Amino acid sequence: MRRNYRVTLTAAAALTLAATAMGVQTASAAPAKETSPTVAASPCGWYTVLSRASYNHCGTGNVVIFVDRLNIGGIRDYEQCVTPGDHYLGSWPDFQGAWYAGKTC
Repeated sequence: MRRNYRVTLTAAAALTLAATAMGVQTASAAPAKETSPTVAASPCGWYTVLSRASYNHCGTGNVVIFVDRLNIGGIRDYEQCVTPGDHYLGSWPDFQGAWYAGKTC
């Protein structure tokens, strides 16, 4: 019985070696990748999170955005040049919206 066990082990080792030499991948246990919590990307354009109003320019190059304010007490809407990425505008509801003005800067 012991002899059959050795023959089986030798045959298994030979098959593994032959498969490796031929480039066949064998199944093996690999360490699991460490996962990190994913953070949701900001949406493109104007968005609010709680009372924070922001604009995320997802394109390339600088663009002009039109910023819509609440217009109380003489506060005016305005245009602003933004670079690619996230930009904090101010507190909502004072900042009502923002959108691409069709111009580069």
